[in-house]
Amino acid sequence: MKPASRLKSFALLALGLGLAGALPAQELHAFWQQTLAKLAKEPMEAQVEQLKDPVPYRTFRITLRGLGGVHFRALLALPVQGESKAGPLPAIVTIPGYGGTQQGVMLGECMRGYAVLQVFPRSQGESEALWKIDGPDKLTWHTAQPEGAYYQGAYADVIRGIDYLVTRPEIDPTRLALVGTSQGGGMALSVTALDARVKVVVAHVPFLCDFRAAARTPNSLVKVLLDRADLNHEATLRTLDYFDPLLLAPDLRVPALISAGGRDETCPVATIRAVFNRLPGTKSLMVYPELPHTSCAAFYEMTWPWLDFYLRR
Repeated sequence: MKPASRLKSFALLALGLGLAGALPAQELHAFWQQTLAKLAKEPMEAQVEQLKDPVPYRTFRITLRGLGGVHFRALLALPVQGESKAGPLPAIVTIPGYGGTQQGVMLGECMRGYAVLQVFPRSQGESEALWKIDGPDKLTWHTAQPEGAYYQGAYADVIRGIDYLVTRPEIDPTRLALVGTSQGGGMALSVTALDARVKVVVAHVPFLCDFRAAARTPNSLVKVLLDRADLNHEATLRTLDYFDPLLLAPDLRVPALISAGGRDETCPVATIRAVFNRLPGTKSLMVYPELPHTSCAAFYEMTWPWLDFYLRR
């Protein structure tokens, strides 16, 4: 798929001009068009290793080449369909939290009748052995300009994971979901806005939302990381604008299920609500008043009827 068709129309992103300090929509648009064009020129170089895990489904370790020639890994789980195959599978792509290892959807959930691809963006989890940032944390790495900032490559890695997934004959490329928790949730929202192949998204207590507000909010992870690196200033925030689901939100027009915790200081509910309010399509926000920054069984259980409704009809 060509970058121009992969990247949705950014007409509604003009709304971003009204956000205090936010970069012009045309700059955001141009940056991501150029990024996706560069990604399209990178050969995928897919290496596929079938694993021998003692589980009742098939698992694979996938190594891919992403933006800038950086290699990263993903894990793929496929259910065993038996002699009478039901046809191509709907697929869930999931992304880890900020720690880099804990994924939003476990591989075993493929037994529900989905393919599950756990992408580990560069320098995270399974991918850390292949390439690692030369700094203390991802958010503040190379923030002098958006070109070369960590999340440029990380978002592109998730898109490259989708590139690979849709090449497999077991996968229905018209039924793809992105699901993530914390960092994975924020990345899921942003990548869904950038990639028209994603048809539904679920984001649990998403990180990376409304960087500018988070940078002013005591105890938020954004503020903690920026303050620690002495980078909580306009130049850094200008770079982070390019990766903020808040600015990308108007182009996310597929069904979005999102959660927030009323006691979550790491990813404050106000930053998540700000993104939610700018989503133009079908959407639902579940706020759990007593929830800190952690997983929520009730929301996880809600994920499956949501995905089934939009991917199995």
